[in-house]
Amino acid sequence: MDLIPKCLFTGDFNVGRKLRILGKLIMFLSVLIFCLWFVNGLFIPKYYYNEVYSTTNTYKDFYKLQKNSVDVLFFGSSHAACAFNPQVIYDKYGITSYNLASEQQSLVVTYYWLEEALKYQSPKVVILDTYTFHYYFDAYVYNDMNCSEGAVRKAMDFMRLSPTKVEAAVDIERIDPTQDKWSILFPIIRYHTRWANLDEEDYVCDSMVEHGAIKGYALVGDKKPGASTVTFKASDVDGIEEEPMVKIADEYLDRIVNCCRKKGIELVFTNIPCAEPISRYKATKCYADENGIPFYDFNEESLYNKIDYDVEENAYGHPNYLGAEKISSYLGEVLARDYGIKPRIDNSYELSGKNYDHKVKNILIDQTEDVYDFLEMINDTNYSIFIFAPTDYRNSIDEKALALMQKLGVTDNLLENEVGVHYCFVKDANRVVIEKETYDDFSFSGSIRGGLATYSFTIDTTNLDERYRKYSMIVDGKECGTPKQGIDIVVYDNEYSQIVSEINIDKGNNSIDITRY
Repeated sequence: MDLIPKCLFTGDFNVGRKLRILGKLIMFLSVLIFCLWFVNGLFIPKYYYNEVYSTTNTYKDFYKLQKNSVDVLFFGSSHAACAFNPQVIYDKYGITSYNLASEQQSLVVTYYWLEEALKYQSPKVVILDTYTFHYYFDAYVYNDMNCSEGAVRKAMDFMRLSPTKVEAAVDIERIDPTQDKWSILFPIIRYHTRWANLDEEDYVCDSMVEHGAIKGYALVGDKKPGASTVTFKASDVDGIEEEPMVKIADEYLDRIVNCCRKKGIELVFTNIPCAEPISRYKATKCYADENGIPFYDFNEESLYNKIDYDVEENAYGHPNYLGAEKISSYLGEVLARDYGIKPRIDNSYELSGKNYDHKVKNILIDQTEDVYDFLEMINDTNYSIFIFAPTDYRNSIDEKALALMQKLGVTDNLLENEVGVHYCFVKDANRVVIEKETYDDFSFSGSIRGGLATYSFTIDTTNLDERYRKYSMIVDGKECGTPKQGIDIVVYDNEYSQIVSEINIDKGNNSIDITRY
């Protein structure tokens, strides 16, 4: 049977009949295209603002920017995503920027996202991190793309369908034949098996994206205690042999350079503190000098010291938010001083600033060792609080800690309860859901966030053998209770839909100790 009636091309029917059939055909194709678009978007894995590398927000937020509102664009791997904070640059210098870096971003992906970005923005400066100019270390096994297939998908899945994306898909398959251009263009081919694993976040993409993130910046809170500083002097390159760049650099790095020149954009190379071999620095510096490109390598001793970098801020080769503030502040000064980029007012930074402060607060909550600071910080309607004290806890806190817990909504005097009294408490945002103290065993469950996250408490002491007694507090599917002496506290972020911190507090010799688990 023909899909398109022959009568459309013959004189067998009158014009009105032909138009009706044509209208139905157009309607059918429109519905088909809409369904394909909807299903593609539904099945693509999402990485929102509640994760470190929120690539869904990074790329979908980018399309929400006001046209030609960004003066600086950042590109590169996860190093760049963690290092360049547009919020800091705006707060200090009023310069608008956006971070389009992503995990293991191949130069191929960088080039095509640069082309895509220039359809919507007219930046004065593009800053490119140089880490992926060379192959990853031997611990990783990649192909000529110099990145995993998953990394390609995180960056490409949310690029709008256009000739740019088609060209990118064709090139990616050419360079890495294990990847399929059709599945890049139509992600349902790659992700159709996800139907059984779709969850809440797949169905609320618009609201999660509307929330916004931090202009593409990936905030890390880790530290690297005891790490050693590894820097070099620029003069150390004498006699060092250059390490060859990745094969694709011959084509795509040149493309990036030529694209920026054609558009009148200043291109700047940077390399963040990461103890990279000096042989790589020499190769990149030679290329930069040959092409008249400024290169700021923060592994070089004088520049490293100039920003007062602390190696403990370089967690696993990725700057935490404190290190990123130093790198971003320095680059902001360079952009204002050397490139004459003027400040402008952009109200969207109010939202991204709130998101940044929120993420930093979550980190501080999970890192503080002062129980009083901890209890003060969690007294916030952004959080739901779970308290569980199943065994002996009378001597676990003092009057000051109890007073701070009472500000959370605790009414029971935990200092006076006898051994054997079980205690639990749940506060959902600004509402105390339950507070229970009893000698009896119990088991019950409930929910927070309007039923979107569940919890349960169980105490079963009927077994004479203490090893088999049950003390359970499950929050959002995770067991958070412990049989330890003291008080367990779980902090759940209602906005980010995740547990922020799990601690046990108990008195030590001279203070109240926090144990994280």
